[in-house]
Amino acid sequence: MTRLNIQCACGQVTGEIIDAQRSQRCVCYCKDCQAFAEKLGYHTELRPGGGTEILQITPAQLRVYRGRDKLSCARLSEKGLYRWYTSCCHTPIANTISAAIPFIGIISSCYHIEGDNEEEIGPVRWYVQGQDARSSIPEKNVHPRFPLSLVIRTALRIGWARLLGHHRPNAFFDRQGQPRGVVYYPQDAMIAKPNKHPHPE
Repeated sequence: MTRLNIQCACGQVTGEIIDAQRSQRCVCYCKDCQAFAEKLGYHTELRPGGGTEILQITPAQLRVYRGRDKLSCARLSEKGLYRWYTSCCHTPIANTISAAIPFIGIISSCYHIEGDNEEEIGPVRWYVQGQDARSSIPEKNVHPRFPLSLVIRTALRIGWARLLGHHRPNAFFDRQGQPRGVVYYPQDAMIAKPNKHPHPE
């Protein structure tokens, strides 16, 4: 069982991903991921072209051991993804769809894959939404939107995870399906760009 530690920039939020070898590692170049990073002051940490590395897991794979009360949520639109970050240092943490859909996209600003973890989890296998890249991308296998193979694979994983009950426990939603904490929108001052913070060691 591969475990991957997660931590915000200031260290007040810590946790881990269990069975990390069952995750899907991808990079997304969509405008919303870029906008989220910009609002939190992490846009300079994006990959060339504005890509955000994401580790796709189920809610049951995530454990938050400290600082759950620091988790805040932003939505860039009324029907957009729930985009989670920490109120203490504005570290991007994850993207979620809803409590009913067992899908979490953990953002690489709170984890490091290297050494044995790199070997067990593997390299990035998917580069998506390349149509929104803000500059040239060094990778050759970038899809302009979402490849059908990834859509099918993700849908099957979500359906199987739901069947097995892997939508719980959920660090981001309560049992009534409500987000844990206040949801902020772009006009809210809480997600205004903060001062720059260092990444966790």
